[in-house]
Amino acid sequence: MSSNTYSNPRLYIGNKEITSFSSINFRDSGKNQACILNVTVQDPHLNNAALEGKEIKFFLNHGSIDTVPFFRGRIRQFTPTNTSVSITAYDVRTLLTGKSSIPISLTDEDNYDGYTLSQFLYSYITDNINIDDTVIGLDLLNESDPVVTLTGVRQKNTSALKIVDTALKQKNDDLTDIRNTRLTVVDDGLKSNICFVTEQDKDKACVRFTYSNGIKNAAIKKRARPNVLSTSVESTNVVYKHNNMKTGVSGKTIKGDFEYPDQAREAAYIEATKLENAYEITLNVTKGHYLNIGNLVYVSLPEHPDITGKHRIVAKSVAVGKDITCSLSLSKETPKSSDFILSN
Repeated sequence: MSSNTYSNPRLYIGNKEITSFSSINFRDSGKNQACILNVTVQDPHLNNAALEGKEIKFFLNHGSIDTVPFFRGRIRQFTPTNTSVSITAYDVRTLLTGKSSIPISLTDEDNYDGYTLSQFLYSYITDNINIDDTVIGLDLLNESDPVVTLTGVRQKNTSALKIVDTALKQKNDDLTDIRNTRLTVVDDGLKSNICFVTEQDKDKACVRFTYSNGIKNAAIKKRARPNVLSTSVESTNVVYKHNNMKTGVSGKTIKGDFEYPDQAREAAYIEATKLENAYEITLNVTKGHYLNIGNLVYVSLPEHPDITGKHRIVAKSVAVGKDITCSLSLSKETPKSSDFILSN
């Protein structure tokens, strides 16, 4: 972080500003999971307050003054010592899963048949969470794209977030559009609202990162590449071999509702081609702190020409100590199946 960059991070617990923090660590791991905030406060007497369940707000104020919190959530754990208190907080999605939520069982007698995901969340949150106060904002709640219904869904002892996550994953097998839809949190300055967002289209403009503009350092890991993909179409076992076998066999089972074996082979070809350039990339950056999971970035690394191109943010972490640091986890963006088919 350059010395002339405006930076004034601020932390509030309830309505009280906490100035004695020594570190703040934010993590968004994507995958419809709640964001996590870990804070260390050099004030052992803070434990005297009832911290459990209290609202916590973090304003990053990096480059300018934030008008809405960078993170708003609820304290779920705190550990006091003789000199400090360590605090762990999660955003409001934590109220939809795990010990913080009321479990759900969908049976033939008690279910959400006919409800869309949006209608289900509205009903569940209204009945179980927003009883005395608006804890989770519903003003921005929209339908997922495509719209998903819970008709026929039966699960035992599960959570609202797990139901949403499973239903959305069922729609991610569509190879004609590889963008995912996820449940996110948008702060309006007063409360945290949940809504569905679809990842940025690969043809849209995006922020550029180079060593001279944004990148401090990069870590790159090549993923294992499957070259034998298989599935079943009715009683026929379909096996697709991709390229050559000189490096040995690496298998993968593909999923899909295929009517003919040729459809399965085409899907296998697309999947294998997509995974040819599958990398796990981590950038430590000086910009991009406010980019969201699912956003695209353009990365230029001269020493890795196969890496240069568009990548999607799959996780993000921001740390506040003596400086503000930001790390972006990326997954190389791949074409849509129509691009493969046209070039085939």
